[in-house]
Parts: sequence; structure tokens; C-alpha cells
Amino acid sequence: MKDLWHHLAPFAGTFHYLIAAVVGAFVVAVRKYVQRVRENRAAMWPSADGQVQTAAVKKSQYGTWVEVSYRYYAQQQYRYGKYRRHFARKAAAEAFATAIRGHSVQVRYRDDNPSESVLLEQDLQMTGLLQTG
Repeated sequence: MKDLWHHLAPFAGTFHYLIAAVVGAFVVAVRKYVQRVRENRAAMWPSADGQVQTAAVKKSQYGTWVEVSYRYYAQQQYRYGKYRRHFARKAAAEAFATAIRGHSVQVRYRDDNPSESVLLEQDLQMTGLLQTG
């Protein structure tokens, strides 16, 4: 076994990057799947007009995203929510943050728990705030 490791050791760095790329792709795919399931479930929820409070570009070693905080009025009370969207390029994230800051948005919320809310990507696309493709 030691002899086998001795022969494979020079390739450990290459395997490390390959494994990291595969795990990264898997995480992105799972994130997109969960987001799609959540949006499909929320598509039938009631909606309210919301107002974007902040849109901040965040960056880490794992990527770039925009975190949007918004406020909406549902069932006689103001409520707050967050939306997070990941971007491949920082410039695209900055453009989205600039476009959405201060804008009105359509907010979907659960009728039985109005504090749980979602911004649907299709609603953002329809308003022109989110460009895909």
C-alpha cells in the first residue's frame, strides 16, 4: 500500500483540483435544484408589492452573490425578507445590485405563514431587473 501511495503522490494535487471542481459543480447543481423546487412551490402563493431596501455584492473564495433585503406588507403587517442570487462574474453581480436597489418587486408569501417569502426569478425577469442568458 505504501508503494502505491508513493506512485500516486505526485498526482495528488491534480486529483485535489479535480475533486474540488466536481464537488463545486455538485453544490451548484443542488443549489439550483433547491431554488427551483422552492420557486415552483411558491408560484401559487399570494403576492404582495415589495420594496428593495438593500442590495449588497458579497464575494468569497466560493463565488460572488448579491444579497437583497426587501420589505413587503402582508396580512396587515410589514414583513421583511432576503433573496440571494449567485453570479459567475462580479461585474454581473454589481450590475444586478445596481439595477434592483430601491425598486419595487413582486413578493410571494405563504398564506399560513406570511413571514416566509420568496422572490421568483420569473417575476424579476418580467420586470427587467434580472437578465438571463
